[in-house]
Amino acid sequence: MQGKVLMASTGKPAVSAEDASAVLALLERLQGMGIEPPEHMKKQAIMLVRKCISSVRKGTSARQETGSV
Repeated sequence: MQGKVLMASTGKPAVSAEDASAVLALLERLQGMGIEPPEHMKKQAIMLVRKCISSVRKGTSARQETGSV
């Protein structure tokens, strides 16, 4: 299976705005269907968004590479 891997210049996996947006959209869809997401899922989503914001503030560069995932 081929996919895109997002890596930060530090070698750590970067959090993209698309990833954070997708997680929030998933939570919103679950709530729209009347399903309350578990607390740990909400906390992880908040952490993901905060990491994304932090990366943007630091100016961490991210590049996309095509590779196997």
